Amino acid sequence: MTSSEATSADLRTCVDGLVNAVYKEATQEVARYSLTPLEFNLLRICMERRESTATDLAEVLPVDASRISRVVTGLVDRGFIRRRRLREDRRIVMLRLSEEGEALMSRALLGMEQHDAMLTEGVGEEEMRAFVSVSQKVAANHAALRRAG
Repeated sequence: MTSSEATSADLRTCVDGLVNAVYKEATQEVARYSLTPLEFNLLRICMERRESTATDLAEVLPVDASRISRVVTGLVDRGFIRRRRLREDRRIVMLRLSEEGEALMSRALLGMEQHDAMLTEGVGEEEMRAFVSVSQKVAANHAALRRAG
């Protein structure tokens, strides 16, 4: 096995373990708030950006625009998101958290922070910075490959 093959195998093994540790447990955590991981991430992005379009969300989240639209409609129906049409261009619909959505996300984010703290227990600040840096580089390489292909 070449060093490149070993690195790829190590990357896949590490990512699989990380997905298992983070995603599966996070799925259970957000379910406590009657949310799916996609709904949680959509609400989190809306909270961070204050307002977004469904197209903006589809660019950031790993699903197509039609699925984003269905999820947004469900979150609007549940009272967590509000829609607002732009006066300048009524075709553009801006999305933002409602008061109920903000309250829900405050509770859910606290739960996720506690979960993340347990997962990163014993990981030093430098190690975390290095992990984040490497993860961002791998993600950027992936995005570049998708754009090129």
